[in-house]
Amino acid sequence: MLRLIIGALITLSLVLGPLGTLAAELRIGTADPDAILAGSPEGKRVQDAIKQKTDELGRPLGTKRQDLGRQVEEFQKQAGMMKEDARRVKAQELEKKMADFDRQAADAEKQLNQFKENQLAPLSRKMETALEQVAKEEKLDMILDHRLVLYLSNKAMNVNDKVRAKFMQ
Repeated sequence: MLRLIIGALITLSLVLGPLGTLAAELRIGTADPDAILAGSPEGKRVQDAIKQKTDELGRPLGTKRQDLGRQVEEFQKQAGMMKEDARRVKAQELEKKMADFDRQAADAEKQLNQFKENQLAPLSRKMETALEQVAKEEKLDMILDHRLVLYLSNKAMNVNDKVRAKFMQ
């Protein structure tokens, strides 16, 4: 039993020893790319364009949703007085309208997502370039998103201002 414990300790020291050395040499920075994008004129322009596109796509759907809701309410009020065949036909008609609405809503969402991707892609590439430049200049092995870091005792690791400066160039 004692041999097993000693063997395990030796193995752990052989495995973890080099990791400690590696960690001492690893240089890491943190940044907040979302805040940099949101605070930049380009980021604000893109967010405004996305909001405008959302409104543009959502306005007709909102009107159609209200109209469809009103039709369903009317049908529910009148259903008790309708003949069986007429009620079934009207229910099928409303189901078809709802399915059509769902397709239009899905199409609008797809258009909006594609629009967002097209608008954000150049900014993402520009952010990647800024992060790479700062990492090279500061000789950092990696830059982590600040949201992934639970605690940061060395505030010098925060390279947000340097990334912002490179991004704004």
